Amino acid sequence: MSLKLHLGCGSKRLDGFVNIDILEGPATDVVCDIRHLPYESASVDEIYSCSTLEHISRHEWRSTIRDWANLLRPGGYLYLSVPDFAECARYYLEHGDIEEVTGLVIGGQKDEYDWHGVIFDYPSVARAMADAGLVDVERYDWREHAVGRQQLDDYSQAYLPHMDKENGTLMMLNVRGHRPWRP
Repeated sequence: MSLKLHLGCGSKRLDGFVNIDILEGPATDVVCDIRHLPYESASVDEIYSCSTLEHISRHEWRSTIRDWANLLRPGGYLYLSVPDFAECARYYLEHGDIEEVTGLVIGGQKDEYDWHGVIFDYPSVARAMADAGLVDVERYDWREHAVGRQQLDDYSQAYLPHMDKENGTLMMLNVRGHRPWRP
C-alpha cells in the first residue's frame, strides 16, 4: 500500500494522503510537528508540503528537508511549495503595494504557528533538496500534482492579483525531487 503524506494540511484534505497538521482540525488525520514525523526511514512514497516549510526557523529548514528525504522510499517524491521571495520582491517593485506581499513574506499571523521564519528563492530550495540527496530537482506545475487533479485550492496556486490564475503572477515556488533508486 502506498503511503503519501500531506504536511501542514490545515483545512485542506488531500484524498489518498495522510493529512498532517500541528493543529487538530476536520481535515487532519495525524496531529504532530512536521519536524518530527512518526514514520520509519524509507517508508513513504510521497511527501507534499505546501506553505509549511517557511514556518520553520531559518536554522532548521534544511535539516527538515533532509529528514523528509530520509523518509522517502527509493523513487519516492518530495513536493515542496513555499513563497517565492524573488517573485514577492519583483511584484512589490513593480506594483509598490507592500500589503500585497506582506502575508507571503511574514505569514498571516493568525495564531502562534502562523509566522514565517525563513524566505526562499529557487536556488536555495533546489540546493537544499540536492544536499538532502534528492535528484532530478525541478519546478513543477501545481496542475499536474494531486492538488490540481483534485481541484484543491491551496497556496501552491497563490497568484497576484489574488486568484488571477490566467494573467496573474504565481507567488509560490513549486519544486520537486525524488530519492534515487540506487544510492
